[in-house]
Amino acid sequence: MGMQAAERESEIFKEELTRLLQSETLRNSEALRKMLAYLGQAYMEGRSRELKEYSIGRDVMGKHEDYDPRIDSSVRVQISKLRQRLDQHYATEGQAVEHQIRLPKGHFELVLETRTAPPQPPPAPPAESNRWKWAAIALGLALLVVVAANLSLWFSPGMRVAVPVALSSPEMRSFWLPFVDSERPLTVVLGSPLFIRFHSSYFRDPWVNSWDEARQKLPLEALQEALGSPTPAAETHRWAPFGEAVAAFRIAQFLSPARNNLQIRRSSVLSFEHLRSSDLIVVGPRKFNPQIHELPVQQDFVIEEGEVRNLRPLANEQAVYRRQVAPEVEDIPDDYAVITRIHGAKGWGEILVLASPTTEGTWAAAEYVSNPTQLSDMMRRISPDLKSVPERYQVLIRCRFKNQVPLQSDYLTHHVLEERTQASHAGQ
Repeated sequence: MGMQAAERESEIFKEELTRLLQSETLRNSEALRKMLAYLGQAYMEGRSRELKEYSIGRDVMGKHEDYDPRIDSSVRVQISKLRQRLDQHYATEGQAVEHQIRLPKGHFELVLETRTAPPQPPPAPPAESNRWKWAAIALGLALLVVVAANLSLWFSPGMRVAVPVALSSPEMRSFWLPFVDSERPLTVVLGSPLFIRFHSSYFRDPWVNSWDEARQKLPLEALQEALGSPTPAAETHRWAPFGEAVAAFRIAQFLSPARNNLQIRRSSVLSFEHLRSSDLIVVGPRKFNPQIHELPVQQDFVIEEGEVRNLRPLANEQAVYRRQVAPEVEDIPDDYAVITRIHGAKGWGEILVLASPTTEGTWAAAEYVSNPTQLSDMMRRISPDLKSVPERYQVLIRCRFKNQVPLQSDYLTHHVLEERTQASHAGQ
């Protein structure tokens, strides 16, 4: 490459790097902008091939001298996020630019590429074309779309798209981007209710959710005798309700294209230390996830004894939201669910809680926050311009079902929450 060509390439790279650092795609991620600027500086100084994971961790992310990349994967995680964000940028706001900066997999070295021109549209058909011919073509295209949609349902867990659904709109980015950009591990906490084991038999009382309660309130010896169990009652958390399990799967499937170090844990094995050090998506009500009680906010909507209780009703709100069916009805037509969203309160990470008095309602809440249309409606009600979204809030939705499957969920109201004080913690 001649001197003039090299200088021109350097100039183009610098211009494109500056544009990327000022783009909407990276506007809300200081960590990724810092990483891109560092890699860009190395490119312009001709030392990209010398970059090592250890030096990036030290220079960009402030790691200690004893940082070990074999144990701590946070540099690789950030590099993967940056690569995905660059792909997203050139698929959206940067799709018309002539040159692009890429970050190939398996490397820390940026690459400048000239983009190929998009294919030209075919010439318009003559006016006298047979309308049935074009109708047939349209039908064929529609069938292809249907086939593609069904293939995506089967193969989407292992696929990576240019623009993850979680980042596909301003409202989705406002809600989900903090989870995607965070350096903390992301844990989906699956509620695991108490079951009582009698040798090879299992028993559950829906109103008893701790082993201490079970020993105080349930006739365990009488149950052991009635079941003919040779062993006494024992505590177990081996199962999760169907709706909670589907909700956890839905969230994991939804976030996997944008977040590659997600893990799922049962609430029964989750320590307080893990709660504080991770970003959390908690699936299920407090009776399955007692850790909800420890969250650093004063919660206005709480789920107790099969209903949603509004501890601080606002104008035109009810004090209690309860489904209007008998407890023994299996196929309920509707119920309520609560979405709790907390951003970095008192040193905690990002937190999302999806909960309902019924397992179908928890499933519906997961579908609601992963549906671009419904989530957009919710976010615009909370902050119409998306510039004053509160850091802590709860949203109450009403969910409708058929054959125990969510059909439709609608926003009812939301409350902005306060950080919890010691007094309010004692009160809850």
